[in-house]
Amino acid sequence: MEAAATMTIEEYLRAMETNFSPERTYGKSAVIQYQFTGSQTGTCHAIIENGTLHTAQGPHPAPTATVISDFDVWMRVMAYRQDPLLAYQEGCYQVVGDLETLMESDSWFPRRVQ
Repeated sequence: MEAAATMTIEEYLRAMETNFSPERTYGKSAVIQYQFTGSQTGTCHAIIENGTLHTAQGPHPAPTATVISDFDVWMRVMAYRQDPLLAYQEGCYQVVGDLETLMESDSWFPRRVQ
C-alpha cells in the first residue's frame, strides 16, 4: 500500500481493496475501524467476512478493533517507513479493542516494502 503524501482517506480505502488477499481471510470475521486526525480527518472502516472485504467511510457500530492515529503516521506505518510496534509503544497511535486481530490483519493486505 503506497503512502503518497497527498493520499486521502478514500484513496486509502481503495488501496486496501486493491491489496486485499481474500484467500488469507477465509473463515475470518473482523471490522477494523480507523479514526484519523491530522492532514486527513475522519473515520472509516473495513469489514472482512470469510474472504470478502467491504470498505466505507464513517463509523461502524461494532468494530473489532479501532485504530486512532494521525493519518500521516498511519500511512508511514502502512508503507513500512515507520516500525508499527515501535510507533505503538511510543504512543504514535492507539488501538481500542482486539489488538491481536489488528496485528493479524496486516497479512490480509500484503504490500510492497519501500
